[in-house]
Amino acid sequence: MRATRRWTSDRASDLRTAWLQATAPVRRVVNPLGWLTLVVAVIALVAGLRYGWLEGRGLGTFAVACLAVAALWTFGRMAFAADIELAKSRVTVGESAVGRVVVRNQGGRSLLATRFDLPVGGGVGSFQVPALAADATHEQLFSIPARHRSVLTIGPVRSVKADPLGLMQRVKRWSDPVELFIHPRVVALSATSTGFLRDVDGITTQNLSSSDVAFHALREYVPGDDRRNIHWRTTARMGKLMVRQFEETQRSHLLLVLSTRAADYADPEDFETAVSSVASLAGQALREQRAVTLFIDRGIVTYPSAPGLFDELSRLELSREGKPLRDVAARAVTAVPQTSVAVLVTGSGVSPAELRTAHLQIPYDVKSFAVRCDGSANASRRQIATLVILEVPSVDDLAKALRTVH
Repeated sequence: MRATRRWTSDRASDLRTAWLQATAPVRRVVNPLGWLTLVVAVIALVAGLRYGWLEGRGLGTFAVACLAVAALWTFGRMAFAADIELAKSRVTVGESAVGRVVVRNQGGRSLLATRFDLPVGGGVGSFQVPALAADATHEQLFSIPARHRSVLTIGPVRSVKADPLGLMQRVKRWSDPVELFIHPRVVALSATSTGFLRDVDGITTQNLSSSDVAFHALREYVPGDDRRNIHWRTTARMGKLMVRQFEETQRSHLLLVLSTRAADYADPEDFETAVSSVASLAGQALREQRAVTLFIDRGIVTYPSAPGLFDELSRLELSREGKPLRDVAARAVTAVPQTSVAVLVTGSGVSPAELRTAHLQIPYDVKSFAVRCDGSANASRRQIATLVILEVPSVDDLAKALRTVH
C-alpha cells in the first residue's frame, strides 16, 4: 500500500514537472493581465453557454479575441544582434560613464519597430529601435552618472515585443552584460605629505648579506666575496683581507587594514570616506613603486594590478558580521610579516582605546598610525602612547592630516 502511494506521489511529481517545463514558454509570455483575461473568458463563455446569457457569451468572445490579437501581435520572427560598448569601463565617483548600444538586423528581411530594455544595476532603461532593413543598424547612446562607488552590471540588451493592451509580451536577450567599475574618489598625496611613509630602505632583518644597504660589521675575506667590499684601511691594519658585511633589507611594504564591520561606522558615508582614504594611500604608494597589501575581515584582498586594486575597492561592502579591529589587525600582521608600514582605517564606532588595543597587535619595529573616519568630527590629530590617530571627517582632509605624521 505504501509502495503504491509512493509510486503515485512520484508519478504526480513527474507529471507536474513535465507540465511546468512544457508550459514554461507560455507562462513567460503571458502577463498577469493576460491570465486574468483568460479566466474571465472561460467563466463568461461557460456561464453564457450554460445559462443562455448573451452578455456572457459576448464578453467571453471579446476576451478571446483580445487574447488572439495579443498573440498575433507578440509572436513573430526576430533576428537582432546587439553589443554594449563603454567608452571607459572604469570611472570615478562624480564622473559619468558614456556608452552606446548597437542593434543590428541580422536577418534577411525588414523588422518592425521594437522596444529594447537595457538593465543598469537595479534599474532598467528603455529605448525604441525603428524599423530596420536587412543588415541595417541602430545606435543608441547613453550616459550613466557615477554617483556612488559600486560595480554596475549593464545589460543584457533585451528586445520586448508586447501588445498595446499589455496582455502578453515576449522578451529575448541579445547580448551579454558588461561591468562598469565606479572607483572611490581619491585625493592626491604628494611625497612630502605622506610623513614617515617614505621609508625608502624598508625594514632590516637579521639575515646577513655581502651586499645591501644597511652596514653591519667587518669580517675576514673568504674566496668568492666581492672584492669591491674589501675595507682597505682595516686590511692594512690587520694584515689580512677584511670585507664589509651588511644586513639584508626588505622592500618598503605598506599594509592597509580596513574595517568592514558595520558596527564600526556611525554612518555609511564614513565607510565611503574610509574606502577613499585607503584608495588614496594605496594609489600614492603604488605610484612610488611600493608593495601594498589590503587586508579586511575576510583576509587579504588580491589584485593583479593597480587598476585591479581599485576594482576590488569598488566591490567592498559593509558587513553586519565581522570581527573586532584588534583581531583583524593581528591576523593581518601575521599574514604579511614583511610589513614596514601599517595603517589602521576605521570609523567612529571604534573608540581610541580600541584603536590602541589593535595597534598593540602590530610589531614595535613596524611604523604605524590610524585613520578614524568621522563625518561629525573636526579634522584633528591625537596621540595615545605611541599611536597617532588622525580624525578625518572627509577624504579631502587626508593630505593635510598626513603631514602631521612623522
